[in-house]
Amino acid sequence: MSKGMRKKIAVLLTAAIAAAGLSACGGNGSDNSGGGQDTESKAGTSKEETKTDSEKNGGGEDITIRLLTRMSGADSGTKLKEEVIKEFQEKYPDITIQDESTNDSNSFTNQFKTDIASGNVADIIQWPGISIMKEYADTGVFLDLTDLIAETPDIKDNVDPTLLDMMELSSVGTEGTYALPINNQMEVFYYNKELFQKAGIEKTPETWDEFYDVCDKLKESGVTPWVVGASNAWRVVHIQTGLLYKMCGVEKAKELGGRKAKWTDEDVVETIAFIQDLADRGIFGEDYLGLDYETEKAMFVNGQTAMSFDGSWRIAELTDMEDNVGVFRMPYLTDKEEFKDNDIAYPSQLELGGHLKDEPEKLKYVWELASMFAGKETQQRYAYDCGNIPVRNDVELEADKMSPLLSDLLEIKENEVKVWGSDAWAYDTVAVLEDIVGEAFIGALTGMTAEDAAEQIQSRLEAAGTGQ
Repeated sequence: MSKGMRKKIAVLLTAAIAAAGLSACGGNGSDNSGGGQDTESKAGTSKEETKTDSEKNGGGEDITIRLLTRMSGADSGTKLKEEVIKEFQEKYPDITIQDESTNDSNSFTNQFKTDIASGNVADIIQWPGISIMKEYADTGVFLDLTDLIAETPDIKDNVDPTLLDMMELSSVGTEGTYALPINNQMEVFYYNKELFQKAGIEKTPETWDEFYDVCDKLKESGVTPWVVGASNAWRVVHIQTGLLYKMCGVEKAKELGGRKAKWTDEDVVETIAFIQDLADRGIFGEDYLGLDYETEKAMFVNGQTAMSFDGSWRIAELTDMEDNVGVFRMPYLTDKEEFKDNDIAYPSQLELGGHLKDEPEKLKYVWELASMFAGKETQQRYAYDCGNIPVRNDVELEADKMSPLLSDLLEIKENEVKVWGSDAWAYDTVAVLEDIVGEAFIGALTGMTAEDAAEQIQSRLEAAGTGQ
């Protein structure tokens, strides 16, 4: 921070070092470590002699904006957050920024719930999940952003509309859009080019029949086609979500979340049976049930498996071998071609505190700061610095400034993806659904029928309550 600004900064560590289930830039994926931070900044008392032209056009005296996000630590995403805040404060030097962000999930959740209990909810929050926002939307903890988005052409006209639609809660009975997406990840197959070449595979598969042919050739060459670290159940959950979208479409997940469909529906049961068939074909290898995610990743890096289905957060870990790695989308079914362009997205979003509806002057500044994270320049940096997919459709990127894997992903997004969907369980308001489906899917791979696994999900979901 410049001396001319004469801001004072106090830093208080608020959380122990812990793993966070977010990417290095605040999305889903690889773990981060590092404590939380509580940073408060304010301009000094002698202003005019040091103000720039932009500062003289500022405002917001006596306003404090409090943030509670998951962007904390030494990673590039946190650095980018701090630079956005710095830019904001250069424009509004009289506004105090109180940043209590932490990348430790327990610390974050505890602080968030304490804030609710004390009636002191942060102005900007980074609450994960989609439909589990409903509880906080219905109780006024989160602010409906519908009008703000409509009145902000830069957001309304440029942020990917399918991502904005994901933040809309009408499928679970609450009207309104309660979050602003700020970065995005997508899930694809990474493949080892050398192993494909040795197996005589000349092109990546587009359909599941082609995928089976690829797997047969890889097995014949002595390579396990696709290792899954199934001891971490979320690895199987992600596969089922991808299959659900290719077999039933993204709308099916919304119907499940809104209780207009059931996990015991025949088309949903077929997605579980599909995973069982992949295992029965030997595509996952023999010992996948005992492998975890870290082992899965290591086996791909070491050439012990030819493919890995994972998020774009993985790109940062493949830098040393990116010339030997390619990407392709989850294949589609030829009899379900209408869902060919449905794909998984894992957006990270910001919510605003519901109390701001009664503070219109403060809301103006809070919304401007939040919108900066979805701004064109910031989104460009999310791509270059963090390997994230921009949430905007107007961001121009230079290929030589980013990983070739990200460049390939962006080409897929631009030319092939039309509909985004998040985790299927994220459309439901029952927060423990991820654990429920994970246990059932592992059960389906260890002797349970697909029908019984689906029934277990549905019965436990109903026992947990409708969430409505």
